Amino acid sequence: MQWMKDSGQKPNYERKILPVVRLFSVFFLLCGIGSCIYDNTDDCPQGIHVRFYSKAPCSPDTLRPQPNGLELYVFDRSGTLVSYCKAGTTEIEQQHVKALSAENGLFTVVIWGGMDNTNISLETPVPYITTKGDLLFRLQQATQTTAILTGKRIYFGESPAVYLPDPSEYGSVFETAYVNLQEVTNRVKVEVEGLARQDDYEITIESANGAMNVGGFIGAGGETIYGSSPAFDDDGVLQAEFTILKLIPGYHTSLVIKDKQEGRELYRGDLLGTLLLKNPEINPECDHDYVIRFTLADQCKCGTYMIMKIWVNNWLVHSYSTDL
Repeated sequence: MQWMKDSGQKPNYERKILPVVRLFSVFFLLCGIGSCIYDNTDDCPQGIHVRFYSKAPCSPDTLRPQPNGLELYVFDRSGTLVSYCKAGTTEIEQQHVKALSAENGLFTVVIWGGMDNTNISLETPVPYITTKGDLLFRLQQATQTTAILTGKRIYFGESPAVYLPDPSEYGSVFETAYVNLQEVTNRVKVEVEGLARQDDYEITIESANGAMNVGGFIGAGGETIYGSSPAFDDDGVLQAEFTILKLIPGYHTSLVIKDKQEGRELYRGDLLGTLLLKNPEINPECDHDYVIRFTLADQCKCGTYMIMKIWVNNWLVHSYSTDL
């Protein structure tokens, strides 16, 4: 793929063609794709050369994310969609060109990755109507009560603003937009030690994060229960695994462990505030894999369990001596 770079000459100048050596680039033509007529530059193509990467705020490394397909949005300065397209994984690797139309002005590029329709109800964007604040997707309920995202990795990123001048004055202009794709999914493994094997247990995560807007914010009406299929391992530890969406302070997300036979909750706590963030080494902007281990004891041998210890990523965050 090639991209155009200003050679420093006056309008109607000749532009040099330079090779793009990085594989993680996508190229958008933001005006017509016809040839440029040098005595009338109104119809000259405008372009944004988009490069995406992934760099967490607490990591020195720049990584190449590998989302399962991309959704690409171009917004004007008012936050209204002007262009949209999809790119599959094969297209990304081959650096295919996507044709999108827009007038000159100030633009930002938003990219979502991994947005297949499995367990997601995806809204269809409408150019010149959709805004960044509009709903992008809502989790579908895998059963009547629970949603499941197991194995899915979803990414979001937005570029700084880029400016495309009036082609009637400057001719063809191609600018580069850099998009830092950050994962918005998290994997949570829950381990519960000390429960009797014969009992029937349910482990869920209740959250308000089940819907997200195009601009990367949690959307309204996203109340969701993430389900799991808890099972005992060979050592008698009850285990359950989840994939959940973005964790943000101020939006409740509760971990619930329940004895289904008795309809009694053994534990309910704020996943972010009282569990994950009690480990000083965890940063939700950088970490996306968590292991929470509970140690329980049936001290009266009557099925009334007490939580003795809670570990988060091998860090002791709570130690109890009384019944919760």
